[in-house]
Amino acid sequence: MKVATAHIFLVIAALFWSLGGVLIKMLDLHPIAIAGARSTITMLIFLGLIKKPKMEWNAYMVVGVLTYTAMVFLFVASTKLTTAANAILLQYTAPIYVAIFGYWLLNEGVDWLDWVSMAIIFTGLGLFFMDKLSFSGFWGNIMALCGGVCLGLFTVILRKQKSKSSYEIIFFGNLLTALISLPLLIKAMPEIQTFDWGILIVFGVVQLAIPYILYTKALNFVPALDAILIAMLEPILNPIWVFLVVGERIGNWAFVGGLLVLVGSIGRAVIKNSIKDK
Repeated sequence: MKVATAHIFLVIAALFWSLGGVLIKMLDLHPIAIAGARSTITMLIFLGLIKKPKMEWNAYMVVGVLTYTAMVFLFVASTKLTTAANAILLQYTAPIYVAIFGYWLLNEGVDWLDWVSMAIIFTGLGLFFMDKLSFSGFWGNIMALCGGVCLGLFTVILRKQKSKSSYEIIFFGNLLTALISLPLLIKAMPEIQTFDWGILIVFGVVQLAIPYILYTKALNFVPALDAILIAMLEPILNPIWVFLVVGERIGNWAFVGGLLVLVGSIGRAVIKNSIKDK
């Protein structure tokens, strides 16, 4: 696969991921039940790809499975507890953690431009807490920040493992999510209508399974930090879909903060690419 093809895969993955916020807002179910149903569907798709998944009890695989599971729960819960825009933009502090973990685990260097972009991103994050947030909204933001750490570490681990066990990590991560969610999912079953099942199937197949297949393949050919920065298309589109479908608006300070987060991340990618072309 060429690097250009890998970049196309990442753009498509980000486009499909961006549907997450609006799909969650359209479901009147407990966040854990949503996470469990979505992961069950995704798990079955990856089972079909792998055929005979094997759990390797090494540090990378175990941490990969745990961070994936935590990331799934934190994203769904934070989207329920705060605005979809806050949830996805705060989760995309992940480039900071990719830079840190990538340097430590992958020997992928961090330069002055990376640090400047991180400073801009952290400034933007501070603005998210300038809006008048409810107690639940505050904890939704905290969960989204923790989800960013998990996304960053998970991306680095996938890059580290490459094709060795990436699909298995995602399979077992969804299996663990489904098992943890099972009691609440069973309890919610009588409430799930035909329309809800349709949304959940789209959620599991289009919003989760397909983009992770593309993301995993692309990580074999591009650095972890480049991958997560191209995926920044997701936080741009996510709140747009939510606003168009359910009319949820982002707060003024959070909007400015979000712009700073995107400027810090996308600006870095544009400058680095221009330097490489010279």
